[in-house]
Amino acid sequence: MAHYLTIDQGNTEAKIALWQDAELEDFRLEPALTPDKVSDFVSGRKLAGAIYCSVAREDVDVLHRMRHLCPRAMRLTSDTPLPLKVDYRTPTTLGTDRVAAAVGAWSDYAGRPILVVDAGTAVTYDYVDADGVYHGGNIAPGISMELRALHEFTARLPLVPFPGNMPELCTELFGRDTRQAIALGAVYSVVASIYFYRSRLPRETVTVLGGGCGHHLASVCDFEARVDEHLASKGLNRILLYNETI
Repeated sequence: MAHYLTIDQGNTEAKIALWQDAELEDFRLEPALTPDKVSDFVSGRKLAGAIYCSVAREDVDVLHRMRHLCPRAMRLTSDTPLPLKVDYRTPTTLGTDRVAAAVGAWSDYAGRPILVVDAGTAVTYDYVDADGVYHGGNIAPGISMELRALHEFTARLPLVPFPGNMPELCTELFGRDTRQAIALGAVYSVVASIYFYRSRLPRETVTVLGGGCGHHLASVCDFEARVDEHLASKGLNRILLYNETI
């Protein structure tokens, strides 16, 4: 079986995944990715392909190491052939992480309309129709970003940590003290957004939650939401496999 390496460089950490064809074999989160960490993760395994995408500054040294480990390493750009059709006014400005997440969701739910919610530092809400056309989406602050903003841009509101136990927090609709009010406000702003987008899309739309906060959000949604914490990495792998067939 062939091994494939995917690297999704986010705003705060990198997601490195190793795949055996379409099956996830190994995964690691790296807050500070370096070329040596890439080599350590691959650990001498022969790679059939590798792909890199970044929403932050492109790390040239990491790309060079990937190409040393695998001559068929590629960077995801707006020119990369995709298994989806992209209907976006400015494709060169479209975040490659959003594209990867959409492809990851489509690989599991092809033929159905999909609301793709990738919840990390920011939250993106993207739509893929049943014919595999990506129609764009929206970008909003993530929960941690909202919590920080409320503290940093006000005089007296405290910095509230990320609410790890959302089901317990969300037994209340309204906060009964300031810290609870801040936490609920940040969580419900994202949950309410998911409700809103679902209400405007076809009834048969599948909601897929990815990113580091996906499983937290799914725990407080009273509708079916599929969770895949490796959504963008899966999409990168499927893009690699797709490019082998064309």
